Amino acid sequence: PTDPVKKKGGRPPSATKRDQQMTVLLSKLEKLAIQKRAEKAGLTLSDYGRQMVLTGKAQVRLSPQENETLNQVARLGNNLNQIAHKANADGIRSIALEAHRLLQQLSQLLDKPAAL
Repeated sequence: PTDPVKKKGGRPPSATKRDQQMTVLLSKLEKLAIQKRAEKAGLTLSDYGRQMVLTGKAQVRLSPQENETLNQVARLGNNLNQIAHKANADGIRSIALEAHRLLQQLSQLLDKPAAL
């Protein structure tokens, strides 16, 4: 009998094997402060510490709301690009209303207050 094929899922293994460990001694207050900063950045303590040690800054993850806003801006940008192509092909007057509507949407999206 043949064995069922096991599907691989999840994130592929990293090319960089992290098998070395460093120990840093901190006070309770220092550790708590670093944990809070890592949490605020949306990173694990290890990822936060590694980024700060190697680069002096941590790449903050976007919130789900920020991701959605970025996706909406990208979609509107694609629509505007399509309008530009149509304008070049058909003439400016045929697309003026659509461009105005999309620019209003984009303006409203960019005027949203940032959730921090």
